Amino acid sequence: MKFFLNLYLLFLIFFSYNVYAFDIRNINDFRIVSQASYKVNDTNLVDAENAENLLGSVKNLNEALIEKTTEIQTNNKNRSKPKYKGAEELYEQYIESVVFIGNLKKSKLRGMGSGFVIKDKGELKIITNWHVIENNDSLKVWLKPKTMVDENFLINKVDSYNAQVIKINKTKDLAMLKVEKLPLKIKPVNYGKFSQVKPGQNVFAMGHPEGLLWTFSPGFVNQVRPNYDWSYKGSRHSANVIQTDANINPGNSGGPLFNKEKQLIGVNTFTAEGEGLNFAIAVNDVIDFINEKPKPIKKKKSNYIKKKDKGNTWIKKKKKKTSEKGSIDLSDAREVDINGNGKIDAWLVDDNNNNIYEVAYADKDEDGVIEIVAIDKNEDGNFEVILFDTNNNGNADEAEIDEDEDGKPDVIAYDYNEDGEWDKLENL
Repeated sequence: MKFFLNLYLLFLIFFSYNVYAFDIRNINDFRIVSQASYKVNDTNLVDAENAENLLGSVKNLNEALIEKTTEIQTNNKNRSKPKYKGAEELYEQYIESVVFIGNLKKSKLRGMGSGFVIKDKGELKIITNWHVIENNDSLKVWLKPKTMVDENFLINKVDSYNAQVIKINKTKDLAMLKVEKLPLKIKPVNYGKFSQVKPGQNVFAMGHPEGLLWTFSPGFVNQVRPNYDWSYKGSRHSANVIQTDANINPGNSGGPLFNKEKQLIGVNTFTAEGEGLNFAIAVNDVIDFINEKPKPIKKKKSNYIKKKDKGNTWIKKKKKKTSEKGSIDLSDAREVDINGNGKIDAWLVDDNNNNIYEVAYADKDEDGVIEIVAIDKNEDGNFEVILFDTNNNGNADEAEIDEDEDGKPDVIAYDYNEDGEWDKLENL
């Protein structure tokens, strides 16, 4: 027994050493083994431009935040705030009826959107947009946790439900999902009437804009537009819609739009180019869809791609990124064995031959794929930006920024949906 205990302790010591000894920030202190004969495959981590852009975006971060806060405070003082009656009660009554939907392709999360719970034929079901669930291999649904978390924590740490598509109406961009064993305490929404929706009325949107979970956004009805036609890339749609200026963004797709009487009046669906031009499919089309007889669902690969810069829809789509520069030859790099196990796991690059390494590549788990790229832009021996590929798919989804260059990260950046834009900057 004592022998196995000692063996177990030795295993823990060895395992801990190999896990925690891997610190790329101290790579300049490790012994260089030899010159490399290695080529990094086409990967978004190879391109240092992403890291340099990130460094520029967080420079003087605290000053920028203070400036923005001052701007907001000044604007609020000069703005007559609209009064939204019953907004708090609406939030409390229906926020737990709003769900987070994950669209999975080949077991990887490719898109995220919103949905809400209805009651149909005595059962709780979920309404969302067709483009939220389109071209999926499987669907996951998350309910609002008791304690607010961020998107990354929700996806990776909070239990989800498997969802099944019951029916779709591609023309109206609507879909109905069924989830087994949804908690009966969830309140299905009550319906309003499209005929009673008028410009100037208060509206309230709920959803997950830019991964900011369970966000509540007030606004006004700007106009009602019967029989409105719109299109995504590769698909055309038509329905009665409500135009609103409620503050909504990618991630709001499929979420509910309420009136001040706490009634559903629409499904937040798309936006037009310009500020505050947002559209929700009207409640009468939603009710008609709920009452439709389900048709056989044919899975067909769509050419639909969300164009985030132009703001065409409110679903966050993951897309595969590749480097235009292709692979990088590291034959002039220096090899390093960071964890001291006899295997090369890092490469140092000195492009200008001044004996200062400005870029370091690392393969922490030694599987032949680069997961870490560190950049010392000003060549002072300290890495200002370190990019991480945490899910090992070739895309940078996390980064550490050492703004004051003291050898410790000051800011962590997250690109949750891996679209090349950093979704969150977190001060340490």
